Amino acid sequence: MARFLFYDDKLINLMMQAEKPCGGSAVQTYGWIRGLMEEGQEVYIMTDSPGANPLKEECRNIPVVPMYDRNKGVRWLRWLYYRLPYIWKQMKAVKPDYLYVSIPGWTSLLLCIICRRLNIKFIQRISNDNQLDNRFRKDHSLIHQLLLFWGFGLSHHILCQNNFQLMTIRKKFPVKSAIKMTNPFYLNDQELVVTNRTRRYIAWLGIYRYQKNLKLLYQIASLMKKEQFLIAGKEGANCDEESLCYLEKLKQLPNVQFAGFLHRTQVLPFLANARFLLNTSHHEGFSNTFLEALSVGTPVISGVNVNPDSIISKNDLGIIYDDVFDLCRQYAALTPELYQLMSANARDYVSLNHNYRLVSRKLLRYLSVTDKIIPGKNDRTQLPINYTIKEKLKEHETE
Repeated sequence: MARFLFYDDKLINLMMQAEKPCGGSAVQTYGWIRGLMEEGQEVYIMTDSPGANPLKEECRNIPVVPMYDRNKGVRWLRWLYYRLPYIWKQMKAVKPDYLYVSIPGWTSLLLCIICRRLNIKFIQRISNDNQLDNRFRKDHSLIHQLLLFWGFGLSHHILCQNNFQLMTIRKKFPVKSAIKMTNPFYLNDQELVVTNRTRRYIAWLGIYRYQKNLKLLYQIASLMKKEQFLIAGKEGANCDEESLCYLEKLKQLPNVQFAGFLHRTQVLPFLANARFLLNTSHHEGFSNTFLEALSVGTPVISGVNVNPDSIISKNDLGIIYDDVFDLCRQYAALTPELYQLMSANARDYVSLNHNYRLVSRKLLRYLSVTDKIIPGKNDRTQLPINYTIKEKLKEHETE
């Protein structure tokens, strides 16, 4: 079997009983974790410490490797004398075959260098289309972009969410091991929803920030006055002025209500009672909210820039609009028969293309061919669940 270490500081927000906002990348990563575990692989998670907060029951059997203390050390310098040595020791203690990172950044380069030194394969997942072109420069510096691409070049494998990402990576890094993998979709028993429901509103779900385009959401809700909109989400850490402005304007509309932040067990019921899921983002890779909505038969409304590989239009999974007026026109022309077809197509699409066990098997087959690590064949002793990382580090210090 292979041993995987997942590096994601937001994963702990999803794993705790008292959930906090975590973003779609963490949700997607958790799908990989559950799939690989159920396929007999060893999985470890490097994430922020939960502190005194208890983990969900289904997460208690996953070994958690505490991430560094974010408040320790002098800014910038702490990466050299504290954080990098800390990460090195933790990764050396776990001895994974693979390190998986869900969101590319300048730190990916540092992790790649550590992986190269420790003979660990680095898997980089592309989380958003804008990380591959000049759109990245809107919120980041040129140096950040150069470090990001340097990290791509040192990665052993790059997982892409759509054809745009795959073609761009192959063009920029023609010899790099890259593959398109559909997002794994995982449901636990507590997230199952009943089928008898009344679809009463258009749902919007996300973290309030510029990428999610609250300005467009306000424009749509203003024009579609006869439709009820229910918005679920929470203000992000880097919420911009435009988002805050239109958030206040949305609160003034009589056909808009706010559901607040939703825990994982609340997301699917929220979407199951919606007529549509509305996406207004400027850009995405492959939004996990699409899968959550489609899994309960809720079609998607999205702009032309967020229709990954044209899956929504090709598979009749919802409405793709050019602008606000085009959306209003298409929505008014929608028949009950067409809506029912979209709803049925939605469930079929998710079950056929995004089952977390099947997608994880596909990943393992790919890695077994490229790296010659055959799942289930490696002779490796698995660490007990109650075996702490500190104990393992002490072993290395005495060797």
